[in-house]
Amino acid sequence: MTNTAEGPSETPISARELEAREFAPLEFIVQGLIPMGLTVLAGAPKARKSWLALDIALSVARGTACLDERKNHCPQGAVLYLALEDSERRLKDRIGQILAQMPHWPADLFFETQWPRMDADGLVRLRHWIDMTPQARLIVIDVFQKFRSASGAQASYAKEYADLTELLNLAREKHVGIVLIHHLRKSKGDPFERMTGSTGFLGVPDTLIVLDTGRGTSRLLAQGRDIHETAMEIIFDEFAMRWRLAQPRVDANKHPERDRISAVLEAAAGPLSPMEIAAATGQGRDAVRQLLKSMVDSGEIENVGRGLYVSRKTAAAGSSSGDHSDHNGHDHNDRKAREARLVTERECDLREEAERASFNDPGPASSGESATLRYLYDALDRTMHRIAAAKKSGDTAA
Repeated sequence: MTNTAEGPSETPISARELEAREFAPLEFIVQGLIPMGLTVLAGAPKARKSWLALDIALSVARGTACLDERKNHCPQGAVLYLALEDSERRLKDRIGQILAQMPHWPADLFFETQWPRMDADGLVRLRHWIDMTPQARLIVIDVFQKFRSASGAQASYAKEYADLTELLNLAREKHVGIVLIHHLRKSKGDPFERMTGSTGFLGVPDTLIVLDTGRGTSRLLAQGRDIHETAMEIIFDEFAMRWRLAQPRVDANKHPERDRISAVLEAAAGPLSPMEIAAATGQGRDAVRQLLKSMVDSGEIENVGRGLYVSRKTAAAGSSSGDHSDHNGHDHNDRKAREARLVTERECDLREEAERASFNDPGPASSGESATLRYLYDALDRTMHRIAAAKKSGDTAA
């Protein structure tokens, strides 16, 4: 017997008939993660798996996205949430935290806190809800242990397999998604094999999802018949009370702040001070000083004098050109470079001292502070004049 679009068929289907048959595109409850059919979402006790299930239910009822706003869109539809371990008070509190100040809660999300087991009219009532709800799209059973057949509560493989198969068939027949919330053992090993119960949980459902929480990191692992095996790092947003996709970690070899400093030094006509680099890159002076030190230690840039830096390319080019110059020209260039460096170093020291004084107290300066600033700037001017005069005298003598 095979299943066809018209219902079960008593005769097998040939490969040629199957080739000619066309099927509707696969539909997802959560795009890229939960397709139509039976899904098991498992996690350790107190792992906040019910928060994730509630967020998924709200997203489907509202037609929004969950986890990853770019990829995990949820087509809108009606949702039945069997919150068998919760009260209406707790549900209201959690929804209020997730939706915060949103004016209207979804009218197509329905809750039940009491529901009969599968073999006590529970499955019949699920079918009835689907039939009476034209937009029915998702059923969440939280937790499966309180819904499974009473005779199968001891997790015998045969009964557990039969219960899961009945739910799988209902989901496929009615073209809806059914998500079972389930527990993980606290043991180590393969997260999927830590699901409590028999191996029926690994074989029957279309999709298996594990909320694997650990110290400092949480992962959402998914595998199934209609999805690619997925492992995504997620975090629980304590402000929004939602699970979200964690931001990708920055490659240790990539550092945008270092890249900006390198670009500025390569474009500069000469050596630059930390203050000039900070102004050109828009970064804080203290942060720039720390980065410059580490960049010198790693060989990315060179310190050519106290407080002056050049890129490795500039340093290499200068060294190469100096090797081909004559001795007298080399000495003359060195003398001029030292003079320029002295001017720049002294100027930078005085400017930084003045700026540091004003930075420590950005408010109106007192008379004593104003006098200190005037003294520093006057000292800078006098020093510049003396160096310029000495330079002019030396050039004349030469």
